[in-house]
Amino acid sequence: MMHSILPVGIGRRGFSLLVVVVILASALLIMSLGLLIVGLGMREGASAIREGGETLALADGCMNEVLLRMHRDPAYGIGGGSIPFTAPNGSCSIQVQDTGGDGRQIDVVATQGQFVKHVRVLATVSGSTVAQVLWEERSD
Repeated sequence: MMHSILPVGIGRRGFSLLVVVVILASALLIMSLGLLIVGLGMREGASAIREGGETLALADGCMNEVLLRMHRDPAYGIGGGSIPFTAPNGSCSIQVQDTGGDGRQIDVVATQGQFVKHVRVLATVSGSTVAQVLWEERSD
């Protein structure tokens, strides 16, 4: 006489069904965890993109502030070294260099959390007129 290893009251069909249910539940659990991990990674990536964009906007805002101050005072920042500027969401370091004649090179480095953006503008200043010749985001 053979002894069955199945629990009392469960036949072969019931045991097979139980194994199938356990396998399907395990597969669903693995897929759910995988989707959760992918979702968290996408959230981190989206957050980094947003914060990087906000830091670039901060750099652009600081640059606009410098250009406005140069409009009021054409000699603004020349020979002043690094000029700090603090905003509610970060800070900027500004340097203005006289490139000869009416030319100015303005470098703004904005920092917000772990993100840093560097923007350079070449401009001409004639009286109270400030004309932006070149705007570029730098990687240095």
